[in-house]
Amino acid sequence: MSIVNSMQIQEKIKSLTEKYYPEVVKLRRTIHANPELAFEEHETSKLVADILEKNGVSVKRGVAKTGIIGTLKGGNKGKVVALRSDMDALPILEATGLPFASKKEGKMHACGHDAHTAIGLGAAMILSELKNELHGEVRFLFQPSEERNPGGASFMIEDGALDGVHEIYGLHVIAQHDAGTVGFCEGEMMASADELYITIRGKSGHGARPHFAVDPVVTSAQVITALQTLISRNLDPFSQGVITIGSIHGGFAPNIIPEDVKLIGTLRSMTKEWREYAHKRVKEITEGICAAMGATCEVIIDKGYPVLRNDFAKTIFAEGCAREIFGVNRVFKAERLMGAEDFAYYLEKVPGTFYRLGIRNQKQGITADIHNDHFTIDEEALKTGVAMQAYLAVKALQS
Repeated sequence: MSIVNSMQIQEKIKSLTEKYYPEVVKLRRTIHANPELAFEEHETSKLVADILEKNGVSVKRGVAKTGIIGTLKGGNKGKVVALRSDMDALPILEATGLPFASKKEGKMHACGHDAHTAIGLGAAMILSELKNELHGEVRFLFQPSEERNPGGASFMIEDGALDGVHEIYGLHVIAQHDAGTVGFCEGEMMASADELYITIRGKSGHGARPHFAVDPVVTSAQVITALQTLISRNLDPFSQGVITIGSIHGGFAPNIIPEDVKLIGTLRSMTKEWREYAHKRVKEITEGICAAMGATCEVIIDKGYPVLRNDFAKTIFAEGCAREIFGVNRVFKAERLMGAEDFAYYLEKVPGTFYRLGIRNQKQGITADIHNDHFTIDEEALKTGVAMQAYLAVKALQS
């Protein structure tokens, strides 16, 4: 694509973004007011499919239960580029007080997926108008259940979402950066996330006669402390990893040693190798301490999302697109996060990148982080997300 043509496309996309912005805002607010949890996104899915079809995009419904695949074929032959949006909400009671706050008690779009879905639809509206200029096919993936393991991405892939796809792009809002900025990170960007379920079994007894019992509470305390050495003594100091025990349940009275204690936690890793090693060490440490204390244990590790690795070349390409359409001052270096994201499954299959969209507005008091009951976005950021996804698709198809 020549510099002149590139600038013409930028201007067209910016103009179309302004044209569709009111509708994108309306869609975001409609979705926000009607949140649906993982694999329950029936209303959202119908809304998405209807909007896509209205804009000339062919639609496949019922993908991965409640997902949607939209297909837009350009006027010229070429490769296939996928744009992903996730649709599910969280089990949180909203406290924003917004006029379009959740109508469903205990359910809230507290992670920005309402914005992601609206952005995906906005990009589809723009690209449908640019259809004759596209060299190839744009595939719109509207995915269910990003928030709940095993995640909707793996099921979307099983249902053919990536068949024939050459590259893929996705975004996620971030509250730590100003609205209208975009951030990129090559390589490992987000951690794998596995859940730990540990049961330590001892022998119940009277609290005043501990020598007749095997105390699973004392044993669990030693296990919890020892597991932290995974990070402090087994992990390379220049690498990243986290182990957290977030739940302890055991006992029911002050003078009774219980029969068992249950621990629940999370293990985060930035490499496949460390992840596998950590799984082995969690079991070894727990079993070793329990054996020394005369207790037994059961260790279950529920594998979650893999490490999210952005393709180096596609990330540099996407960052270049952002600099072209927004200028260097609106592009930042995205930090690595120990959070997890099932977009990682797509990146295991095809090259692409997952980038950040700033939504913060200090003056308006829009500062709450995701997964918070006060979370919301500066809706001006929707313009940036829509334009970025549309421009990425056009440029990627012509590269």
